[in-house]
Amino acid sequence: MTKNTLHDNKKLICHPELVSGSDILSHTGQIPNQVRQDDFRYSLIVEYVGWGFFGSQRQPNVKTVQSELEDSLKKLLQYDVKVIFSGRTDKGVHAKNQVAHFNVPFELNLNRFLYSLNSILSENISVKNVQKVDRTFHSQLSAKYRWYRYTINNQPQRSVWLDKTSCHIYEKLNVESMRKALNYLEGKHDFTGFKKVNSPNPVTECVMYNAQISEKAGVINIDLIANRFLYNMVRIIAGTLIEIGKEIYPPEHMLKVLEAKDRTIAGPTAEACGLTFMMVGYDEKHNVNMEINNNENLLSKAS
Repeated sequence: MTKNTLHDNKKLICHPELVSGSDILSHTGQIPNQVRQDDFRYSLIVEYVGWGFFGSQRQPNVKTVQSELEDSLKKLLQYDVKVIFSGRTDKGVHAKNQVAHFNVPFELNLNRFLYSLNSILSENISVKNVQKVDRTFHSQLSAKYRWYRYTINNQPQRSVWLDKTSCHIYEKLNVESMRKALNYLEGKHDFTGFKKVNSPNPVTECVMYNAQISEKAGVINIDLIANRFLYNMVRIIAGTLIEIGKEIYPPEHMLKVLEAKDRTIAGPTAEACGLTFMMVGYDEKHNVNMEINNNENLLSKAS
């Protein structure tokens, strides 16, 4: 047995200083024969800043969140791991509580595994939590709702603190008009007018559980919670709201786009840097722990 790994009661125990090693699976360097392949499923809660990645899904020859996680897991576990996300994010989009799952044929010591994994991930991504879940859990298919937030820096001058995680609109926006416009989106609707043209979304009906806007000290947050989202849907809604906030259109224009199902009359697609995937919700039976930071009221309609 090496000084870097311990294998006790079929649990993989990673030393905090470990970043790689061929003997990580067991003291022999082999998967124990009595453990069937892919016996164990684990969930991850991941946060990242999107400007460091070309989106969440693996793509050839570019850095993505999936490639970063899978490459780091392979380095740590000496095993090819396929990571499944709860939903995709585009280039430049951030995540606070992205959920993923993966299968491995051995059990993990969670605390040491988490410490070791974060020690080899790049600085713009962190795994906040890892836990063993039932094999019936699927990060994408088990999801009940998803919550996105679009942040606008509506101060006259740009902010170095908000520069990478918000869209800067120096012109004063009419937040009350934007709030009235958001009211039209709640409920079950066909959101064809708010999806990218020719995107592969054959099912365009979504249930918007909650659509809210808040403003504090010149920072505007647009929060949207729905069972599912179409491609670019949140950013197109945000772009339409910005034009309503500039009083280019009245609040009723949001309803017009919704009823017309016409992308050409909606606003522009807002910048990716302002969008954050806040969290995804599951049934309590899946026991996926997530910090919601006193946002129970915001999430109440989705529960």
